[in-house]
Amino acid sequence: MKTSEYLDLLVKQKGRGANAELARMLGVHRAAITNYQTGHRIMDDYTASKIADMLGIDQMELIAQANAEREKDAEKKAYWEAKAKAARKSRGPLNKVVASLGIEPRTRGFSIRCSTN
Repeated sequence: MKTSEYLDLLVKQKGRGANAELARMLGVHRAAITNYQTGHRIMDDYTASKIADMLGIDQMELIAQANAEREKDAEKKAYWEAKAKAARKSRGPLNKVVASLGIEPRTRGFSIRCSTN
């Protein structure tokens, strides 16, 4: 899961005007939030830690993911990816986190909704 997807979870949770609100809460410019969402910039460890706190997940999961996304060296990138994966496994399924926030994760271009009608 990319750092931008974690941020998307918070944006969906906050609703309208979320980028400005999150920018204030994280102590960054609103443009930084947009850059994190588009992948033009990867958040620093402090920002990743604060987002993890807001989501109620282990900070290492998001910090490690951010480091993996920033890292150019293949060996170091693999190290950080393994750390992020281990932290995700220890937390359990993301659907529990998502359900606790009352939001749905982004899918790859589509979503399926079922009705009982």
